Amino acid sequence: MSESSTTETAVEGVKRESRHLRGSLLDELGTSKANVSGDAEQLLKFHGIYAQDDRDTRRARSVAKEELDYSFMIRVAIPGGRISPSQWLALDTVAGELADDTLRLTTRQAVQFHGVAKTSLQDLARSLHANLMTSFGACGDVVRNVVACPGLQTETADGPLTKTVDRIASAFKPSTRAHFEVFVDGKLAASAEPSDEHAFYGDTYLPRKFKIAIANPGDNCVDVFAQDLGLIPGVHPELGEGFTVLVGGGLGRAYANPNTFARLADPLCFVAESDVEDLIAAVVTAYRDLGDRSDRKRARLKYVLADEGLEAFATEVTARFGRPLVAPLPVLPDIGADDHLGWRTLPDGSRQLGLRVGAGRVKDDDRTRLRSALREIASRFDLTFYVTPQQDILLSHLSPADVDAVTSILVDHGVRFVEELGSVERSALACPALPTCSQALAESERRLPDLVEGLEGALDAVGVGGRRLQLRVTGCPNGCARPAVAEVGVVGRTKTGYDLFLGGGPSGNRLATLHAEKVPFDKITEVITPLLERWRDEGEVDESFGDFYTRAISS
Repeated sequence: MSESSTTETAVEGVKRESRHLRGSLLDELGTSKANVSGDAEQLLKFHGIYAQDDRDTRRARSVAKEELDYSFMIRVAIPGGRISPSQWLALDTVAGELADDTLRLTTRQAVQFHGVAKTSLQDLARSLHANLMTSFGACGDVVRNVVACPGLQTETADGPLTKTVDRIASAFKPSTRAHFEVFVDGKLAASAEPSDEHAFYGDTYLPRKFKIAIANPGDNCVDVFAQDLGLIPGVHPELGEGFTVLVGGGLGRAYANPNTFARLADPLCFVAESDVEDLIAAVVTAYRDLGDRSDRKRARLKYVLADEGLEAFATEVTARFGRPLVAPLPVLPDIGADDHLGWRTLPDGSRQLGLRVGAGRVKDDDRTRLRSALREIASRFDLTFYVTPQQDILLSHLSPADVDAVTSILVDHGVRFVEELGSVERSALACPALPTCSQALAESERRLPDLVEGLEGALDAVGVGGRRLQLRVTGCPNGCARPAVAEVGVVGRTKTGYDLFLGGGPSGNRLATLHAEKVPFDKITEVITPLLERWRDEGEVDESFGDFYTRAISS
């Protein structure tokens, strides 16, 4: 199998010289400057921190020769999206005291804080540490937060795969003590020993990020085909319980690099539950050594698979795994996806409520005081919170005796239940984009309500009001809200123009087709409306819009 170019990017040098992610971070956190150096920005990502500035004010400040309005985004890694009441209260306190009064739930079941000053970074990290949480490894060129379908974890109070999620997350989190030294203790150790980091990361870690998700066999809410490595639980006739392993998925691309693209993962093998960490390590080390370190736009595992082929990559993994790979179990062709919203009774008799969180933003506003409601619920009741891959929140393992009280709190705070949601609103996703994300080319989260309203109005106007339509919006082609597998994917191309991808769907096993380029935001609904009319007239009974578009229009 071919190896990547030896001409490395500058980021590789920063990693190599960082002494396992320490670099100059501690010194720079102690200065009066509101931002940090470029090298420090790269290292901060490994600690779950992104340097940002307010892009709404950037131009005016630049013209006035004023310092930009710098701040930081912190992403808290939450394996499987599982949060205790005390942890939720700690996160809520951080939002109010150190961030912008909001918590943002991500499609990878993490929690983000925005608008954090540099002077608050260490206090925030210490608060997380005190509550058994961390932002370390939530970003950077490492194995990211392990995502898992909530249904796999809520079958009992200690779900059958909860320990597996935690075990994988722990095994592949960087072992260097850099985060503790810099952000928690505030004092570097006298030296960094060579054994300070896992051998599978080494001094330069991975070529880029590596994402793992565990799907329910009948519920692809995690978009398992969009992951670097996906796991689907199953029972093998000879090996017993384990996982079908998928590799090489990823949805991001770059407009400036036509050799980048979205790709769905391929089934690689079946692995027994007891061997899953060894198999993941084999895949990770193969990627570490074969991934492209000369072009970060093309450094993901999906390009190794695309360039070399599944068979060659399987041979590489086999050599590192140390035993033959077992053929994967068949993957359901139409796995579907549960949004986990509404009330349901869990197998142990406890109750669960899934609440919609628009664009994942937990906040209080004039209409809905969701943040206050969740804070009161966390303070009063014994339950478990789950962040879902749809940016929503589950109140899980509630006593049936507490259902009426919880309902009353939510109603009093203006929180809407699933029965009150529109057919587009229910599943619409968006990334933060402007004004904070440095990669954003166009608006996303701030314009999502307008687009939802427009599409729901169009559905009503053509006579199919109430039919579900999956919408995902991002401000750039990195694809954080996974638009490349959506029924309607809207991707920022310019400040005012969006590319329109159509024909994906809830099963997540089909890439959407590029339908139109550089569509002005206020014309998106106009472009889609004739297609909705055709769906009404030509669609089969119960055929989703994505299935119809693929069958009748793009084929």
